[in-house]
Amino acid sequence: MMVETHVLNTFLQAAFWSEPWRVQLNYFNGIVAPSFLFIAGYGHGLGLVRRRLKPGPATARFVRIAGIAALGYAMHAPIGQLLHGQWAEAWRIGSQMDVLVCLAFALAGLVALEQMCGRMVMVAVSVATLAVLSAAPALVSWTAGPLPLVAAVNQTTGSLFPLLPWAAFVFCGFGVSQRPASWLGVLPAVLGCAAVVAWVGRANLSATSAAFFFERLGWVLALVPVCAWLSVRWAPRWLLFAGRESLVVYLAHLAILELLAAVLGRNQFGLAASLALYPAVLAASFAVAQGWRRVSVWRADRARRGGRRPESSATAA
Repeated sequence: MMVETHVLNTFLQAAFWSEPWRVQLNYFNGIVAPSFLFIAGYGHGLGLVRRRLKPGPATARFVRIAGIAALGYAMHAPIGQLLHGQWAEAWRIGSQMDVLVCLAFALAGLVALEQMCGRMVMVAVSVATLAVLSAAPALVSWTAGPLPLVAAVNQTTGSLFPLLPWAAFVFCGFGVSQRPASWLGVLPAVLGCAAVVAWVGRANLSATSAAFFFERLGWVLALVPVCAWLSVRWAPRWLLFAGRESLVVYLAHLAILELLAAVLGRNQFGLAASLALYPAVLAASFAVAQGWRRVSVWRADRARRGGRRPESSATAA
């Protein structure tokens, strides 16, 4: 769905955006980013379960997370603005938060809470989630701080995924990972999300509203037992591979889309042509990930033959 979302947003003609099917598809595509962040927190939480709530040294994890953040910032490096001496614009663009940077900062927050709170980490994460959700509407227009801080807080500088409220999806994924991945484990939370949306109403669906957050969280939570059920009945190798190399697939498909858009143009195609580009971009992204995996295996084998441990790869993050 992530690749489909970006392919259609890049190539489909703007005339289709008002079509009823496109409006409905946009709604479901809007669950991709919350799922992406939720899964990151969920995976991090599973690691904590394996460590029996006894987190080890955090330095290596912070280093890997810093690598993710660096990749995220590098993806929108303001090279053109720097070359033309547009320093203020370069600073604004370079400090913006995309989903990868948001993910990295939220994971860093989880690691810090683990180190500080130990067995009380779930209480701390719950408090952090409430704080993020409460601060998001209050700071939606705040611009008084340093530009990087403003970019991390709201969308006024152009950030697509500031920490408020998107980090809360990571925190919720962490919390749900501590419960059984079954309907009995998540049903109370799903019903709670539905109750909140019914109570506050759907009149305000801005990114900082309670309706926006809990409506999408409810969908993501409902997918947890579905995925758990599927995982024991249908686990194709290509899908597991995509999960293991998700960071590479993410970076690869965005790079491929930028190259194709430079050649073919943006929003120039009809539905059939756009849909035809979707499997092509997906296959090319998988090919890049496969190449990266082979290089990683080769490096690991070489390191073992040399009698030393291989360096951590970006995908380990």
